[in-house]
Amino acid sequence: YMGGYDRDRDGTITFKEYLQYHLGIVFSSEELFDIVWSMYDEDGNGYITRDELVECVTNSTRWMGDCDVESKDVQDLIQAEVDKIVGFVDVNKDGQISKEELGAAAEKHPEILEKLKNLA
Repeated sequence: YMGGYDRDRDGTITFKEYLQYHLGIVFSSEELFDIVWSMYDEDGNGYITRDELVECVTNSTRWMGDCDVESKDVQDLIQAEVDKIVGFVDVNKDGQISKEELGAAAEKHPEILEKLKNLA
């Protein structure tokens, strides 16, 4: 999985793309938005689903290696975090997040992009 790193989705990660991801503090809001979007919208259909959020946060938690993502407690925590995000951003309550919804939420609360980046 390279979504957040491979900005141009050409199947390779350049050193510049790697640095751009890890130096997120230098991104404009628009660049950070694009990075976050590509990390979560894994199938590229223009929506971030609950399943995509759960999978991304689970994988990130697994890679950090400091807790067992198979445990019910950890899965419950991940689900609670996803529920919080969807509840906050999914304005039309269709169970998925559109680019417009995330953009509107990020405009009011820019810190949500950084939070999503850190969760992935």
